[in-house]
Amino acid sequence: MIAVIAFHRARRPCMLLLGLVAALPLPAAGAEPPALDIEWVTVGNPGNAPDPATGRGAVAGVFQISKHEVTAGQYAAFLSAVAASESRGLWHGGQRIDRAGKAGAFTYAATKGQERMPMTQVTFLDCMRFANWLHHVQTDPSARGPAKSPADAARLTETGAYSIAKGGGLAAREPGAQAWIPNEDEWYKAAYHPPRFSGGPPDHYWRYPTRSDVKPEIGKPGDTGPNLAVYMLHWLDARWFTNVGSLPGSASHYGTLDQGSNVWEWVEATVFDTQRMLRGGSNLTAQEKMLREARSNLPPTRRFQDIGFRVARAAPPPTISAPEAKPVPEAKPAPEAKP
Repeated sequence: MIAVIAFHRARRPCMLLLGLVAALPLPAAGAEPPALDIEWVTVGNPGNAPDPATGRGAVAGVFQISKHEVTAGQYAAFLSAVAASESRGLWHGGQRIDRAGKAGAFTYAATKGQERMPMTQVTFLDCMRFANWLHHVQTDPSARGPAKSPADAARLTETGAYSIAKGGGLAAREPGAQAWIPNEDEWYKAAYHPPRFSGGPPDHYWRYPTRSDVKPEIGKPGDTGPNLAVYMLHWLDARWFTNVGSLPGSASHYGTLDQGSNVWEWVEATVFDTQRMLRGGSNLTAQEKMLREARSNLPPTRRFQDIGFRVARAAPPPTISAPEAKPVPEAKPAPEAKP
């Protein structure tokens, strides 16, 4: 059990956002399914020691984590694959996803212009079901969808990385999971770990997920400088959140972006045996929420406008190239015997 003393608070603009998004026009039925274009980075240095400052971040093996938070476009691809009937509450009008059609033939698309925005208004249960679907896609590309039937959709969302029937929003990761929500050590390592040979601090992890012990400067989308983040925005600010990867010069050592600010991210760790962890802060919080010590938590069924997630997966085995075949020299004819 993990004790966390910082609690995530609800914010009033949630209802305003729901009303604004629900009023947007819906796409025409029969549109092309959204693309699933997750970009992965490899988190190596297996068997690393934990951060002496917190005791977190030790991971035994190599894994991959999504470079960015899951986007509205990627979540729309998930809904298009499994939610033609939509009986599990995976979609609602407060998200950046537009739905068209009737039950049994629903279609989904990210709201125009927001395809690269982080997916928010998702519960931890929603994230588990996305990870379950991604688990199946990793091993069977046909699972990309659409599901063949409601029963097939249930298989894709309720089994895989997590057995929802076993524990609902608190279900443990299943052995052999091929995609999942990162646990705290995985998330922490991807954000703060600096191998000493790369110029990181010699006796601790970075304090911020921008390869820095110094507070990030406030940046704006498109800035390419190092150690930048967007934070301390007022909830009435029209910018609220930014497209994923909008500050490309402020990646972690392993190449992840936005692990500090943009949106809080669900983490697999269980808190108080009843809640799930959140990390990273959002554009609406102060810079302290990006610190390696900062954590928050919520019941797995709650959703807010500044909470999203990213995913992790097993690292693919290294590709071993066959040695290049060398041309065999042509055999020279034997010299004729002299009489």
